[in-house]
Amino acid sequence: MEMEFTTRDLFQLGAIAVSLIGAFVTARMQIKQLVERMANHEKRLLSMDHRLDEAESARAVIDSRVSILSQINSVDALANHNQLMATMDTRVEMLMEEVKLLRKLHNGQHPKNT
Repeated sequence: MEMEFTTRDLFQLGAIAVSLIGAFVTARMQIKQLVERMANHEKRLLSMDHRLDEAESARAVIDSRVSILSQINSVDALANHNQLMATMDTRVEMLMEEVKLLRKLHNGQHPKNT
């Protein structure tokens, strides 16, 4: 059996080749677009990661400050501070009374010059 290629066979073979080349070019263009989109998405993800890292860092600083302020303003700390202030007020009043007494004694010992 002999196989002869007719014009029709060559035309079909050419059509198949053109279809394959077209599919290859289309696939290549789509792959290129997908790679570009992936690069764009990667840049956006890196930017979001950077912003998220900055936000987490800022939050950690705020959490630390809130923790310190809550310790400073805790009930125990305020009670200790108020007790210390009350003790200091009492001592200052006592010292003022002693200074008044010492001034009175001191002024009473010196003769008046007229």
